[in-house]
Amino acid sequence: MIKLLEQFDGSDLRKSHYSEAILSHLDAYGTGFDFCRFYEVSEKKRIGIISVFNGSVTTDFLSGAKISRAVCREIAEFVDFQQPYSVELPRELVLAKGFSGYSSKERVFFDVPPSGSADGVTVPDPEAVFKTVYSEGGDYGLWLTDTMRRVNMGLSRLCGYESAVLTVRFMRGGSAYITDVATPPEDRGRGYAAKLLGGVSALLAAEGLSAYLAAPPESAGYYRRLGCPEFALDRIFIKKQ
Repeated sequence: MIKLLEQFDGSDLRKSHYSEAILSHLDAYGTGFDFCRFYEVSEKKRIGIISVFNGSVTTDFLSGAKISRAVCREIAEFVDFQQPYSVELPRELVLAKGFSGYSSKERVFFDVPPSGSADGVTVPDPEAVFKTVYSEGGDYGLWLTDTMRRVNMGLSRLCGYESAVLTVRFMRGGSAYITDVATPPEDRGRGYAAKLLGGVSALLAAEGLSAYLAAPPESAGYYRRLGCPEFALDRIFIKKQ
């Protein structure tokens, strides 16, 4: 059974990337917004949590939960009803056939080791970050509203080095998740992103946080060349256009 939670404090979630992503939405918005909702997955007792946030679904199971095929089927039906843009969840919760109407994209998770110095790391202009990351377009207003809320609450950060940019999407449980690493095409190959990643990781390490990111297979070689240790694989599901 999947039911909407009117109150949710996240206290029973396990330590994982998916749970931290869910909790990052809770930290930023709580349970009082229609665009940020939390659901319980249960079989006699709670075994998982689903968050629905701005057209995306993130799901995780609780520590020690036994996952049945019926639970996976119910999550698939939930996704079919909600029709989110993306679905992020551990492979244990995915049926072999995936989700109808969605393409599966593999991700490789890497730790990001700190470099010796954070010299040159700046706080870039949000508009410049958006244009660099989303050069093919996107909803700037929606992105700006969410990003700056999280930044102003101390939950996220925008970082830059020269023209390279990245977002520290959330910082929780001793870890920091880095997303949207990008450099304008005309400046690629100059080492800006590498210096940015190492410098930001050094800043985070000084605060007791270990940095990590997820990359598609076509970008994985870049992070391997930087010496980033690979530690996990998963799949994210994107709605077909």
